[in-house]
Amino acid sequence: MTENTRITVALHNVQAAQKIKYALQRNGYSVDICTSSSEVLRRVRQGTPDILLINYDMPDMTGLETAAIIGDENICSVILLIKNEQRKLCIGQIEDYDITLHQKPINRIALLSTIDTVIQSRRRVQKLSKELKKLKRGMEERKIIDRAKGILMQAKSISEAEAYRRIQKMSMDSRVSMKDISQKIIELAHSQN
Repeated sequence: MTENTRITVALHNVQAAQKIKYALQRNGYSVDICTSSSEVLRRVRQGTPDILLINYDMPDMTGLETAAIIGDENICSVILLIKNEQRKLCIGQIEDYDITLHQKPINRIALLSTIDTVIQSRRRVQKLSKELKKLKRGMEERKIIDRAKGILMQAKSISEAEAYRRIQKMSMDSRVSMKDISQKIIELAHSQN
């Protein structure tokens, strides 16, 4: 599970970033380090990690601003490292994005738990997204078939069930999908008008 997970660690303090990198690598994650938000944006857009672990305090732009940009582009999940007093600044601004807050000081076990939770959430979201796309395709296909049925019903004075059976038979006989057969029926009807 962790072997294929890529994490970009973004901290201005290189020594702290190296410690986190070492701890994550020991747990099987692939890790790279950035020290500025501009470097983060460039690297994340090129390498597309699964998770960006970024400190709120960065030299050129806050971690929150960087996380919002990444969230707008839906590039990866973000874990934002914050101090307790930064929590209120972040809460209202992260709800539209895939951003998880993790309070400092960093505890290795708590951080690994947060990463695991983010990975599981991302997988669920990706699965739901695939299912949604499949449902949308099915609805679009259904609309096309329904339009073709309507054309056949009107042109041939047949029932809806009979129109469906004819499209289905044409599909099986020609080994072409019902959607493609329906699309041809629609195109033919438009060309005759």
